[in-house]
Amino acid sequence: MKRKQTAKVDPEIVAISDVHAALRDLDPDAQSRVLMYVAGKLKIAAPTIEKEQELHGKQGEEAAEPRTNENAEEGREHEEEDLEGISPVARKWMARNGLQPKQLSIVFSLGVDEIDLIAKKVPGKKKKQRMHSVFLLKGIAAYLGTGAARFTQEQIKEACLHYNAFDAANFAFHLKSLSSEVSGNKETGYTLTPRGLANATELVKTITQPDKTG
Repeated sequence: MKRKQTAKVDPEIVAISDVHAALRDLDPDAQSRVLMYVAGKLKIAAPTIEKEQELHGKQGEEAAEPRTNENAEEGREHEEEDLEGISPVARKWMARNGLQPKQLSIVFSLGVDEIDLIAKKVPGKKKKQRMHSVFLLKGIAAYLGTGAARFTQEQIKEACLHYNAFDAANFAFHLKSLSSEVSGNKETGYTLTPRGLANATELVKTITQPDKTG
């Protein structure tokens, strides 16, 4: 005769079945006392539903944490790429004024060795007004790249010619009217004053931020 094969029973399942059978007819308080007593005799910590839920919750958080950190790291990497080439001083200026690289890229050539003014046009109907805008924007371009709103006579002349803002006969006269915003001369170069930097900031905001009044 063939001997019947006896299936192996998991002792843990048997124990659970026995404990359940022993406790199911007791009231909840009695069940808790029995479990705590047995746990004490066996010198183990008696688990509770709350502890189990807390444990599983922590495990879920730990499982999700690497992904969260990964997303945060990716976000920082993209942010660093967007700010590449921008001076630390200018980064603080951007943060204070709520200016993002994407906005500034409309006006300035970000991401290159020498940040420059690349706007299609500058504000101003007359040459004098456009010249004013070019001076302020060239200052910001230099500020973004080096942390100093300083530029040369050659740079400003080239930009003014590009934007039809160079009036050779009246250049010095128009420049004198900008004395509160621009310091320097053609030999030493030009630098935006604190007032000039403030006005240039407002000009950049006007150009890069949508008009919310309409």
